[in-house]
Amino acid sequence: MRFLKVVYVLGVSALAGAAAVAGCGGDDAGGSSSNSAGGTGGGSTGDCTLRHPVCTAVESDCIAVHDNQGATTFGLRMAQLTITKPDVLATGYIARLVAQGLTMNLPLCYLNGTGTFSWLLEFNTMTGKLRTGGAMPTEDPLDGYCFANTTAGEFEIAPTEIDAPLTDGAWSGEAETLNVPIFLETSSDPIILPLHQVKLTDAQVSADNNCIGRRNSEALDPLNACLPGQDGDPPAFINDGKLSAFITLEEVDRVIVPEVNQSLCVVLSGDIGEYGTGETPNTCKRDENGQIVLKGDWCSATNSAATDDCADAYALGAEYAASAVKITGLCPQ
Repeated sequence: MRFLKVVYVLGVSALAGAAAVAGCGGDDAGGSSSNSAGGTGGGSTGDCTLRHPVCTAVESDCIAVHDNQGATTFGLRMAQLTITKPDVLATGYIARLVAQGLTMNLPLCYLNGTGTFSWLLEFNTMTGKLRTGGAMPTEDPLDGYCFANTTAGEFEIAPTEIDAPLTDGAWSGEAETLNVPIFLETSSDPIILPLHQVKLTDAQVSADNNCIGRRNSEALDPLNACLPGQDGDPPAFINDGKLSAFITLEEVDRVIVPEVNQSLCVVLSGDIGEYGTGETPNTCKRDENGQIVLKGDWCSATNSAATDDCADAYALGAEYAASAVKITGLCPQ
């Protein structure tokens, strides 16, 4: 789970790099659909209205690139994921790099991300089921996405199906486990984020089945190339769904970041000297009973806030928006 390299290796240089990419505009960051003539967002218009056909071919409030209107089975891709906890993943360059991977590679629509990190939601209104999981990177978002279906080390990567019936667009669902692959480059192996007791709540699918949340058009600034603020303020989208889960300290202590030879447990501690063993690789210190000394804010046994007797995990919280995409099924193995 090399998610740590986001946390530890790139540092301030990554912060500057992410900001530079986010502010570059133009067509050179896009796939084939993004490299067509017209410039960012269809040209300088004095506001942030979407005008290019790539952005407006599907009428929606969230830059949908596939029309789900009237479909009984339809897919969306998270367009924005705002991590709220733990703090080390929620702010600064970490949050920016996550945003950069999740944001589509569609600069014609003011979306200047790499688009390599995709989390899909596929609804079946006839069965009331939702299939969710990570996707392999795609060069052009208009070509669609397939669910990753493979293994990475000890982790199985595959979508999971959960009960999530839509009631006038409102829905929620829960999954016991979900291993989310995070690709930061199209050619690299994924970073695996192993989530437990995943809850997707307080979500609303639009009447046309094309959006969860909406584009934050009124808050984006033409003087900033209609891009979100460097710290996500203002955000590109208004979220309309929530996510919660937890990750265990034991699990993340087995995840070593090769570039720094540190475990994710050590990095999440925020204090290498206090909680690291100093060995190679550097993992979390343990007491005489073999228990990790670091205390998280969550208890995996009860799936509730940590206590003096149980603090073996970290809670993960986030909010998200999503936009319609074509989902082509499972990726070939």
